[in-house]
Amino acid sequence: MFSSLTFQKRLLATVVLSGGVFLLLALLYTLDYRSKLTEKIMQEQSEVLQVVLRERIQAKENFGLGLAVMLANNPLIGHYLVNDQRATALSYVNGIIKNYAETTNYRGLKIQIHTADGHSWLRNWNPEKHGDNLLFRPSIKKMTQTQQPFATSTEMGLVGFSIRGLAPIFIEGKYVGSLEVLQGVGSVSRDFEADDRAYIMLLNKDITKLAPVLAKNKTVAGYLLPNDRWFNDRAVNFAKSLNLIKADLVAGAFNVQLTNDWFATQLPVINSAGELIGVHVVGMPATIIAEQVKAASSSAWMFMLMMALLILGMGGMVTWQVQGGIVKPILCFQQQLGVITKTLDVTQRLNTKDRGSLGELAAQTNNLFAQLEITIKGVHKSSDQISTKAQSLARSAGLVSSTESLEGKIEQSMVMAVEQMSSSVAEITSTMEELSASSTEIADYSHVVVDVANQTLDSSKKGADAMHNLHINMTDIHQDSTTSLQEMLQLGNQSKAISKMMDLINDLADQTKLIAFNAALEASSAGESGKRFSVVASEIRHLADRVTESTYEIEERIEGIQDSINRLVITSEKGATLIQKGIELSSETKDELNVLVGAASKTSNAAKQISLSTQQQKAASKQVVIALHDITSSSRINAQSVRDISDISQEMLEVSEHLQALVNEFEIGDV
Repeated sequence: MFSSLTFQKRLLATVVLSGGVFLLLALLYTLDYRSKLTEKIMQEQSEVLQVVLRERIQAKENFGLGLAVMLANNPLIGHYLVNDQRATALSYVNGIIKNYAETTNYRGLKIQIHTADGHSWLRNWNPEKHGDNLLFRPSIKKMTQTQQPFATSTEMGLVGFSIRGLAPIFIEGKYVGSLEVLQGVGSVSRDFEADDRAYIMLLNKDITKLAPVLAKNKTVAGYLLPNDRWFNDRAVNFAKSLNLIKADLVAGAFNVQLTNDWFATQLPVINSAGELIGVHVVGMPATIIAEQVKAASSSAWMFMLMMALLILGMGGMVTWQVQGGIVKPILCFQQQLGVITKTLDVTQRLNTKDRGSLGELAAQTNNLFAQLEITIKGVHKSSDQISTKAQSLARSAGLVSSTESLEGKIEQSMVMAVEQMSSSVAEITSTMEELSASSTEIADYSHVVVDVANQTLDSSKKGADAMHNLHINMTDIHQDSTTSLQEMLQLGNQSKAISKMMDLINDLADQTKLIAFNAALEASSAGESGKRFSVVASEIRHLADRVTESTYEIEERIEGIQDSINRLVITSEKGATLIQKGIELSSETKDELNVLVGAASKTSNAAKQISLSTQQQKAASKQVVIALHDITSSSRINAQSVRDISDISQEMLEVSEHLQALVNEFEIGDV
């Protein structure tokens, strides 16, 4: 069905189908891009939330470290520690904590002072408990070893999780202990809440083995809160709305969740031993993600719209270019070739403004037409020559006159002349027979010798004149036969030249087929846009096939003409030989008749020699009769040969007319 459409409709259908396929692919890509874009936005927002969380925890570490360094460098703290003034130190530390709680967002600060050997000296939240060894904690062990300030947010203590800042206490350059500032993450949760986001920290239940006091804290989704006072109900409800039980919270894992209300990401809490002890959960309202996805989707749909417009524009441009650069020239070629095929006017040429492949094709096709025009002109000229030679042969054979048509017969034809000659020879034979009888009678009746001699003299003169005329006619016949033989040989040469012309036409036809085949190959490599051109190439190849068939038919007819000419030449050569013999015999007869005339004259003057002369005349008459019989037979053969020449001439004229009719089908201008 598709192949039955015109090239323009197939091109339009191809553009529409390809554009539809591209649009469908663009739609699928947009939908896939929208899904991936949602994942990308969620990943980006997750990374942003995690970065903000790390920064805020880092800020608390920096604050705790700074406060610890500041307090550790306060001479009063060192003085209180060295002098064991625990109550005074507690009052001083509580005043600082209260001041921060009232003036900043840092509420719930805890301060612990350690001795140089790693024992607890003062806990502001539990001053009664002191003196216990803290070297089991990695941070205290590190401080006693390095005596350098540092911060940590991954260490669990007996009271649970805290962000810790530690600084050494020196008095006069001597290490006397350390000070530790402990912070919870409640302020981090409040900071996220101020940004309309949420944050909560959850610990694994097995952490109670290290910090038993946490067992009494609230649980959320199978996790423990590190402190019931750090997080409000909004943060707790945020955690409860998430599916945290199924979350993969191994170290380094990336987890996001999107619910109707929240978009959340989890960040694992890993202690110094590399163990997972809990999870940071931070999130933002789901509407923010939805708005970002919507904005990104709008961009994606806008991109798809632009792609659709681009595809339509490109399809239109391609269609316009193909229509103007290929379809129109090919249709123009088709129309021009149709006119040439219909009229067979090989003088016409293909016209195109294209300077590319189509222009080259037009030039090659025009060259082919030029060569074909030259060839057909040569064939036309050769056919005219054949016709002329055939008419000349016909005239030579006496079939037509130079002023008559092929149908006009003349009475004085060569056949009639030969027949008249045969009739004359028959008459002469009869006469000579009578003369022989008369000679016998003269021999028998010598008394009437004088009268018979006179009659013989008269008859001999007539016979001599007739034989002279016969000799002249035979010479003319011989000359005409020689001329006809030469013209037939020349006609054979002309037919051979026509055969060479036919070979040239066949070569040109083969080259045309090769060009058409190459054009078909070029059209097939062009795909759908080249199928129309392949039709043109096929038509050119078919035209070349028809030319080849016509040349084959002409060659067969020329071969028939050559065979006929060869037979005619052989026959004419035989006739010429017989005519030559007849001339020789007539010459001899003429001489004999001259002798007979002399003898008859002498008979009138010398009667005594009548008997001898009549005997000689009798013998000569018999020889003349025999020769005349031979001449009669040769005349009959010549007449048959002339008839054969006439038939061959007629056949050559018919072949010449057919060849001219074939050539005249082509328009070749002036020859």
